[in-house]
Amino acid sequence: MTLSWKHPSGLVGLSFVNLGLMIVTLGIYGFWAKTEVRKRIWSAVRIEGEPLHYTGTGKELFVGFLVAFFMVLVPLMLSVTIVSLVFGPQSIIRKLYTLMLYAGIFLLIGYATYRAQRYRLSRTHWRGIRGALIGSAGDYAWTYLGTGLLVILSLGWALPWRSTKLQGIMTRDMYFGTQAFRFDAKSGPLYARFAVLWVAAVIIFSCISAGAAAVSYYDIYGGGAPLKLGPDGRPLPQLSTLLKIYGIILVGMLALAVFRAWYRASQLRHFFEHTHFDGATLKSTLSTRGLIWVAVTNVLILVATLGILSPVTQARMARYIVENLQIDGTVRLAVITQGADQHIHRGEGLAQAFDLDGF
Repeated sequence: MTLSWKHPSGLVGLSFVNLGLMIVTLGIYGFWAKTEVRKRIWSAVRIEGEPLHYTGTGKELFVGFLVAFFMVLVPLMLSVTIVSLVFGPQSIIRKLYTLMLYAGIFLLIGYATYRAQRYRLSRTHWRGIRGALIGSAGDYAWTYLGTGLLVILSLGWALPWRSTKLQGIMTRDMYFGTQAFRFDAKSGPLYARFAVLWVAAVIIFSCISAGAAAVSYYDIYGGGAPLKLGPDGRPLPQLSTLLKIYGIILVGMLALAVFRAWYRASQLRHFFEHTHFDGATLKSTLSTRGLIWVAVTNVLILVATLGILSPVTQARMARYIVENLQIDGTVRLAVITQGADQHIHRGEGLAQAFDLDGF
């Protein structure tokens, strides 16, 4: 099967139209703006020369957000206020409740991630047949929480295993019509590159800390400039000192971003190449250089346009992924029929409430 990209036209104009309508409606039009962008990006993806179709609506996204906001976020905020008023902001009960609340929010993030993917797949059609995510959002959420705790306890070393496990759950629950996807990736092949990333992160953060401490000490005690003292009698950092420290942090983060892109490209290729559908397997040629180029230029576009051209940057990233993806093998399209309707009537409101929805 062939996979191709036909770049959608009018994204720049659409970006400014969306901005104007969002200003007039105080941001409410954003749900309809997101829907229109999705429709254009989905239609740019061609399988066997035929486009994907996105059938979601702005109303579904808006209603989903309202339900999540008033049924989940508002009660959570009120509960924190009530506990603080009843037991006091410094009480042990207040602190224990806050800890439980963080765990609950982490659980909700996993739940929201799964539900958002289920909604998008249910609104994705090709040749009249829709996608689906048939599984339990609750099971995924508990796995998301449990594996997240293991990442913390392992100082990050569980990350490749966690990402593979979560990707496996999501992919195996995916359907196109009546045909399920398969995923057989193991986390072992990811660990060599992850070890390099982990060591690089430790070295980079150590260098940032040491560099910031050295600059602060020299500028305050060895620079010769008169010291300005704070109310407590301690020297105050100078503007030049802060700029140097910010520069060190920026250089360190850029270096870390390169290592992360190097690992991320390998991870994506690994996941794609172990994703199967009927008799076909995905093959990816994503590269570190390509990911960095698209990511950096997208950031520059967003900064230069104050975020207005966000639809353009989304399309550029989607284009890079699609143009570096191949479908090897054959799919028996004749045996695939329409799957059962999941009766999903609202958009991914919880994901939007937590600002998780990148598309």
